[in-house]
Amino acid sequence: MSLRGGALLPLLLLLLLLLVLSASPMCHAASSHNITGILAAHPEFSAFSTALSSTGAAAEINRRNTVTVLAVDDAAMAAARGLRPEDLKRVIYLHVLLDYFDEAKLGSLQADFAQAASLFQASGHAAGGNGIVNITARQGGRVAFTAAAAASGAAFYEKSVHQSPYDISVLQVNALISSPASAPAPRSSSSQDRTTPSPAPAKAAVTPAPAAPATAKATPPAPAPVAAPATTPIPRRRPAPEPESATAPSPDADADDTPLADQKNSGARSTASWTLGVAAALPAMIVLVL
Repeated sequence: MSLRGGALLPLLLLLLLLLVLSASPMCHAASSHNITGILAAHPEFSAFSTALSSTGAAAEINRRNTVTVLAVDDAAMAAARGLRPEDLKRVIYLHVLLDYFDEAKLGSLQADFAQAASLFQASGHAAGGNGIVNITARQGGRVAFTAAAAASGAAFYEKSVHQSPYDISVLQVNALISSPASAPAPRSSSSQDRTTPSPAPAKAAVTPAPAAPATAKATPPAPAPVAAPATTPIPRRRPAPEPESATAPSPDADADDTPLADQKNSGARSTASWTLGVAAALPAMIVLVL
């Protein structure tokens, strides 16, 4: 069964589209270049190549299509030995530009100035424009690379190490690009305490406390009155007679010397006898009168 001419046209357009897409750089493998393989041919960059791998910058470079790497030799990498791992990562990421610059392009900068975003800027960890790199043509034909956030610390272009037009370019610079993250981290307070004893704090002058105001001498509280114990009233008695002398009374003593109690008892007996006598004589007297 033959196809009509009208049916062939869409098929031809589809084939043409596939050919165009296959020729596009977007369809190229992301690993079309290998930065560590490129630097392996230049042993003077071994420390820089190691830093690219340890910080993850090498993997980022290999998966990008357009990139410029500002490489430094081992002598220049010595300045990064005191950096903490996170600071080293920021510095290395500043040396990876997300644009293509080769020797010819550096020699034809418009107005002798250009800017490029670095891998540090693309990571999202750069505050503001700290991940932007300024490229400036200086007097004498020298080209300087500086971090936009740094006032000084330029790294100057020396030579081209490798270039694959509009794919990857490796340029050698004479120093690491200075940035706020490139200063060595200060020693921890614990290490400082172990090495240098801290001076003893000065003793603060002790101000005597103000004397308490004089107060009247406290008088001891009066003792609480003690209630006298209740006593049962005792019937009053006559005072007991004074004890007689130890000398026994003589038999010739007068009757006045008889004790008062005996006198009263004898008086009472006499009165009772008299009363009984009167009572007994009274009926006889009445009979006689009648």
